[in-house]
Amino acid sequence: MKKGQVYLLAVIIMGFLIYTMLLPVNFLKTSEIDDDFQEISKNYQLESAKLLNELLNTQNLNQDFVEGRFLNFTVAFTSYSKSKNPNFGLVYAFPFNNKVFLGNYADSPLNYTQTDQIQGCLSDVTAAISLLGIDVSSPDIDVGTYTDCMTSITYPLNDKLDLILDNSEYSFTLSDSTSNLIIINKESIEGDVKIFISE
Repeated sequence: MKKGQVYLLAVIIMGFLIYTMLLPVNFLKTSEIDDDFQEISKNYQLESAKLLNELLNTQNLNQDFVEGRFLNFTVAFTSYSKSKNPNFGLVYAFPFNNKVFLGNYADSPLNYTQTDQIQGCLSDVTAAISLLGIDVSSPDIDVGTYTDCMTSITYPLNDKLDLILDNSEYSFTLSDSTSNLIIINKESIEGDVKIFISE
C-alpha cells in the first residue's frame, strides 16, 4: 500500500467518524412529568372534610351558608392548587338536608343526569401567587361568578349518584345519615389524564 493510499483511507475513516458523531440519533424522547397531583388531591380531601364537619357542627345551619362557605373554600383551594399545578381540577359532591351539592372546578363539563351538566370552571379561577410570604394576587371570590360551577339536586331515592366526567362514569353510594364527601380530582398533561377518586 502506498503512502497516498494510507492518507486517503485515513481521511475516509476520519470523515466517517465525524459524520457519525454529528449525525442526530433518533431517540424516543418522553418528558418526565414530576408533579404533586396526589399530594394536592389528598390535601383537598383532608381539608374539605374538616370544613364540612365544622359546618355540620354549626348551629342554625342553612343551605345558603353551607353552599357559600364550601364555595369560598373550594375556589380558594383551586386557586392555591393552580399555583402548584395549573392542570389540577376537581369535582365534589356531598349530601345535606335532602339535597346533594355538586361543584365542578375541572376543565370539562360534569354530567349528573342524562341531560343535565355543570360546566367546568377551572379556567375562571385565578392562581394565588405568593412571593416571600407576601400574597401578590389572591382570588376575589364572588359567588355570582361561580353559579355555573355548582348546583344542588334532590337526594336520590336509591342512594346512588352517577357522575360522568370526560365520558367516564363514576358511581357512588350516598348515605343520608353521615356526611360523606365525594371528590374526583383530575389532571391532564400532554394527553395523559390522572384521576383521583375519594369517597
